[in-house]
Amino acid sequence: MHSEPKISVITPIHNREKYIRETLECLQKCNYKNWECIVMDDDSTDNSAMIIKEMARIDSRIKYFHQPKSPIPVTKNNAVAHSSGKYILPLDSDDLIAPEYMAEAVEILENNPSVKLVYCSGVFFGDKKGKWKLPAYNFRQLLLKNCIHNTAVFRRTDFDNAGGYDPNIITSEDWDLWISLLEKGGEVYFIDKEYFFYRKHTDSFTDNHQDKIAATQKQIYANHKEVYDKLIENPIQFLRDYDKFKKKYNQLRRLTFRKQIP
Repeated sequence: MHSEPKISVITPIHNREKYIRETLECLQKCNYKNWECIVMDDDSTDNSAMIIKEMARIDSRIKYFHQPKSPIPVTKNNAVAHSSGKYILPLDSDDLIAPEYMAEAVEILENNPSVKLVYCSGVFFGDKKGKWKLPAYNFRQLLLKNCIHNTAVFRRTDFDNAGGYDPNIITSEDWDLWISLLEKGGEVYFIDKEYFFYRKHTDSFTDNHQDKIAATQKQIYANHKEVYDKLIENPIQFLRDYDKFKKKYNQLRRLTFRKQIP
């Protein structure tokens, strides 16, 4: 029997055979033992499934599911639907967490009913290294730009009440979820310790990334129009300014890329 409440780690995966074993092993090293990891395979074509199934045979806390190729928010919702924990922790299939993170996050949530979201300091590794410098959280800041990374811990009941991840969001689906969780009240707790390790891939950047962010920004505004109109002085102008930033960013990036070509 476990006295600790269960935490469900949700891990969408598509062709991450190089990294998934390390991600699952970091969970096995955690000092918090009552967890399950719902690995939702988004129709991988490499050896990801074989690696996960092999590890699941040895550790029953690892649970493998397969689905046809779907948008990331749909994949995450499906993973949560298969989970049975009191708490949810999203963890991408190439990222890592420190052994202490789950235990500290659950303790905070267990002792503070007003806290809806717990996150920690993040560190880049892989093709980029260094501390992930996110703006300090306040709700207005969250509306303007996401300041909470994907691998935060929250209650399953709050997730259900918020309606889960919006399947229409193209990218940054966690940003929309955080607003949904917090727009009717609730606190956020930041653990000022480097417990989250975010793997960066230089080859994963696409030229239309900023276009996706701009489309996401508009979708998030539509989803939460009432709170934006209440707290942001001119949300329409804010969206226009964001589009201008996106165009300028792409111009600068293309110029930098041309300079690097020999």
